[in-house]
Amino acid sequence: MTRAMANASASKKNALAKRLVSNALLGIFAVAVAAVLTCAAPTAAAGPTPAGEGTLAVPGAFGVPAAWADEPADGSNAVDVTQLPDSSFIYDTSITDLSTADTYYDKQTVQVTGEVVGDRIDAGDGHHCWITLASAVDASTVSVYMTNESAAKIDMYGAYGRKGTTLQVRGTFQLACPSHDGVSDLHAQVVSVTEKGKATPDEFKFEAFIPGIITIMIGLVMMAVFYLLRERQR
Repeated sequence: MTRAMANASASKKNALAKRLVSNALLGIFAVAVAAVLTCAAPTAAAGPTPAGEGTLAVPGAFGVPAAWADEPADGSNAVDVTQLPDSSFIYDTSITDLSTADTYYDKQTVQVTGEVVGDRIDAGDGHHCWITLASAVDASTVSVYMTNESAAKIDMYGAYGRKGTTLQVRGTFQLACPSHDGVSDLHAQVVSVTEKGKATPDEFKFEAFIPGIITIMIGLVMMAVFYLLRERQR
């Protein structure tokens, strides 16, 4: 029984020793963490400590405080946080897209390039007119409402035997313009000439007639042979 009591006493001592060692290790770890946080993060009163003067530059929460979007910036890199996103400009829209446009393009600012074809139509107010821009890749067209001053930049209207002025027009597209009886048109704001018009007369090329001449000669020869064969049969 004495031996049993001695063993129980030894077990209690071992458990107490382990608990003391565990508490000591936890205390040392807590002190170390506190020391690291105190050295790495400068206090608000002292201000940020310059890098290289006894502190370790740690990124993230322990480094230089991150800049916020609403903080003022110097120079040309300043960001206006009050600026709203603008999705109203569609760069270089094709005339084909406008000719088959849906409500997505309605009242959007677009820019197209095309050849002026047809005739100029007076709008009736003495200051504006309509012209027609044609696509260079297909037969799509779009009506453009512009001032007479802008239309004066057109030196030639496209037709058979001539190529019209190529214009780059930026303006607001109206899918069903309320001011013009619901027609689809482009209200021009900026009109620029990218290529002047020019005459394109048909050139005489003798090579184009060679297949026809050969065909006629073969036909004449066959007629002569047929005539001779019929005369021999008489």
